[in-house]
Order: sequence, then structure tokens, then C-alpha cells
Amino acid sequence: MHINPGVVVNIVPLYPQGTNSTMFTQCCEVAICDDQTGCPSCGREVVGDSETTPHLRGRARWANATRCWDRRKGGE
Repeated sequence: MHINPGVVVNIVPLYPQGTNSTMFTQCCEVAICDDQTGCPSCGREVVGDSETTPHLRGRARWANATRCWDRRKGGE
């Protein structure tokens, strides 16, 4: 996948029916942890890098990874 330079890289979407909550970068599709800033493979800026703590970084990345989920009550 080509991502334009200077654009913050997203997290590969997770799906509710999935069984794995590991987050992967969209640029290199490598796993990324909350304590890491930048893609572990290419060093590009990833969603959440600007957060000040690993907890906040993880929350920002989780929100990005689950952006396609239907969060309405009951999933209707």
C-alpha cells in the first residue's frame, strides 16, 4: 500500500468477530505496541504518536483500529 509522505499512517482495521487484538501499521503491516512511536519497520509517524503516554497512545490507536465498528446500542 502506498501512503503519501507526511501523512500519518493508520492502523489496519480490526473486526468485532476477530480473535486477535494485535494492532498492525498500514504502511508495513507490522505489529506496533503502545510504547512505540513510529512504525517499527520504516519509522513513519503512526496514529497516536503525538500522545504523551503509552495509555493515551493505545487508546488513540484502538479508536483508529475499530473505526468501522457499529457502536450503536445493540448493534442495530
